[in-house]
Amino acid sequence: MAKILLVDDEESIRFTLSAFLRRDGHVVVTAASLDEALRALEPANGGPPDLVVTDIVLRGENGLDFARVVRERCPFVPVILLTGRPSVESAVRAVSEGAEQYLIKPVDKEQMLQAARTALRHKALEDERRALVAERENLRVHLEAVFQAVPDVLVTVTPDLRVQRMNLAARELPGGARDARQAAGRRFDEALGLFAPLFRPVLDETLGARRASRRRRVSAQLADGREQVFEIEAAPLAGGGGEFLGALLVARDVTRLAGLEEALGHRAGMNQIIGRSAPMSELFHLLDELAQTDTTVLITGESGTGKELVAEALHRGGPRALGPLVKVNCSALSEHLLESELFGHVRGAFTGAVRDRVGRFQLAHGGTIFLDEIGDVSSAVQLKLLRVLQEREFERVGDTRTVKVDVRVIAATNRPLPELVRSGRLREDLYYRLRVVELHLPALRDRRPDIPLLVDHFVEQFNIHFHRRVAGVTPAALKALTAHSWPGNVRELRHALEHGFILSRGDVIDVDALPPEVRAAAGVGSPAAAVPRSIPCDTDLPGNAGGGWTGGRADRVEWGRSGAGHMGGVPPVGPVGPVGPVSPAVGPEGAAHSGFYPDGTPVDLPVAGRRAAPASATPAESDGTSGGHVGEDAAPYGPDAGRRLRLTPELLADALRRAGGNKARAARLLGVSRQTVYRKLVEFGMADGTGDGEEGGPARPGS
Repeated sequence: MAKILLVDDEESIRFTLSAFLRRDGHVVVTAASLDEALRALEPANGGPPDLVVTDIVLRGENGLDFARVVRERCPFVPVILLTGRPSVESAVRAVSEGAEQYLIKPVDKEQMLQAARTALRHKALEDERRALVAERENLRVHLEAVFQAVPDVLVTVTPDLRVQRMNLAARELPGGARDARQAAGRRFDEALGLFAPLFRPVLDETLGARRASRRRRVSAQLADGREQVFEIEAAPLAGGGGEFLGALLVARDVTRLAGLEEALGHRAGMNQIIGRSAPMSELFHLLDELAQTDTTVLITGESGTGKELVAEALHRGGPRALGPLVKVNCSALSEHLLESELFGHVRGAFTGAVRDRVGRFQLAHGGTIFLDEIGDVSSAVQLKLLRVLQEREFERVGDTRTVKVDVRVIAATNRPLPELVRSGRLREDLYYRLRVVELHLPALRDRRPDIPLLVDHFVEQFNIHFHRRVAGVTPAALKALTAHSWPGNVRELRHALEHGFILSRGDVIDVDALPPEVRAAAGVGSPAAAVPRSIPCDTDLPGNAGGGWTGGRADRVEWGRSGAGHMGGVPPVGPVGPVGPVSPAVGPEGAAHSGFYPDGTPVDLPVAGRRAAPASATPAESDGTSGGHVGEDAAPYGPDAGRRLRLTPELLADALRRAGGNKARAARLLGVSRQTVYRKLVEFGMADGTGDGEEGGPARPGS
């Protein structure tokens, strides 16, 4: 529905034509004079109409003058002129005033409606065109604002490397064109100045291949000695019909980021690969170079050296960082499961394949796949891997359709692949396909200067994990950590520090909290532990019912400990003999006869006056190597379970001396019953065994 202004001084014509137009669905406003028509054009009366139909002769006024006014006020409103006296002069002027139609009266219905419809259709198309032009201009203005406001360098070039547009950041480059009008149409090398040789290779790649180029990092030395680093990439420009128009260069200033990365790299490596030793510095350099390519990489090294971290660094540092990183442990699956895992399968391919499954290679499309323990794959899987590496295509298990993938392959192994090739367990062609570039990770023992850095790194991690505030390790602990050979490499070091976190309760980890093998590497013995239920004691002297003793062997025995095994007060310290100062006992190899009581009190016993064991003594009574518990109860556990040891006169005399002659206290000190003390006193000829055992005097050794 359109709004039409009809101007005519004859009422019958106004009535007839307005009736035609209203029946056609339009709103008609009529005017008998130019004054009325001019008022109808005012915004207060609804604004301009969509179409004006006016007579040329209007009682002394000229409709052509009104057509001119309409064109001036409402330039996009079409005008249809009516005349009862046509002439060449009026027709020429009608065209010059921009009239849409020139109709001669009398005008019939169809003629009027056809002219109105044509004029309105042209106006609708023109309105749409103007709207599109306005929208395009608005979009152009916005894009220009964005183009100029982006801090990155933006340059568009034609296929022959002539600059089309440069943003403000590009014009501010040292040695570049300062004026955008001067830059347009100039050669790229002239407009970009100092940075043109650095940016040119990525543009050449895009213009030559007509596809986006990979991101790469370049740097330039400025006149003032500063280094400016850019990450650059380029993308092709295409027209609405797909024609190739040139390329867009994007250069991002990452000087500050590069400085931070370098500082962090000197401190702790990259991607949590810690180290700054010579082997690690060389490794980081290779990682920087390889990350920007799609080259297949083989990572070798002992178990625990961080091969998976290196694979992650290669993926995250390159153009595939936004794509997936898919990891597969090739040694964890059987041949058929690994084939299905890598390449996928279709429903019914084998028993249990109830639905289609996408393989890891397909999941890694656009990214990287990491094949760990590649030396453990079977011959059938090796053949399919070889095809993927060569053709970047494969078939799923049970399927005949070929699947193409864009994926980077990184493999790792701790096995010697050349030996597997010589033995026929690994295809030689697959080996060389995997080993385009080999990264060998050094063992931890070959980069000992990195151990303090790794220790600090793991301490930070475990502080978060265990909610602790451990400051680090003591110098002795660090010395032990540095001295260890680390057959398990960094993984073993991490577990050793976790062991230290668990056993240490202070704010630093000392050497006694580290695993035994680490302490042993530094020549540090096992830490003193809490008194266990059975305490080692090298006092295995065979007893004798005959009452005397002679020198015997001094080996280790285990002392039983009862709930009342501790004697009140502080036990005396130092070696004490049974009746006075005597020399310590020495065994066949010259070792002093010493040990501990059940409460931890040290023992240092003499040999003077020992009596030989009788020939009738049982092996348990005469074999100095046997172990058990003091007293008559069998050892409840351990390799010596079932054996019995008899209380020796030396130990009994020393215990009585320490207990001040109190037999009950001596029994508690020895960890035996009071009745056993009485009986042994009689057996050893040291007392008659009578008395209450509470106030008895000092025991007398037999003679």
